[in-house]
Amino acid sequence: MSEPTEDKSQHKADNPASSVAFDVAAAAALLADVTAPWVRDLGLEVTEITPSQSRFFLPFSDRLTRDAGMICGQAIVAAADTAMIAAVTAAIGSYAPITTVDIASRFLRPLGAEGGDITVDILKAGRRLVVGRISIADRASGKLAAELNSTYARL
Repeated sequence: MSEPTEDKSQHKADNPASSVAFDVAAAAALLADVTAPWVRDLGLEVTEITPSQSRFFLPFSDRLTRDAGMICGQAIVAAADTAMIAAVTAAIGSYAPITTVDIASRFLRPLGAEGGDITVDILKAGRRLVVGRISIADRASGKLAAELNSTYARL
């Protein structure tokens, strides 16, 4: 007789459609579970999560800046890509293995010392592909600093 295995379907980050709602806490737990350690070092905070729109905050850190004291583009793209993981999960109703198919970015102005407010809008949640638009506003000015479009494939 085999040993019983852990039922991961009840883990709120593995299956947000279970009896536990996929809320801000569940989204944060999911990102802590499925992202690489250096991605967690971004300090990305989930502030709101719904199937069609989610919000996050990227705090300022000296570790994320380049020589001019602004958050570097690499950190901005990584934060956007990471935010999409939680947004896609909310859109499709449960966590499933996904991967980035493409991501396109436009940097409009520096992201400064107050960090950035990130909004993810899910444009299409299909059976195989999920498309999202990510807007990142400078927290100090409220002005749009970066806009990204991303497509994820459901594996």
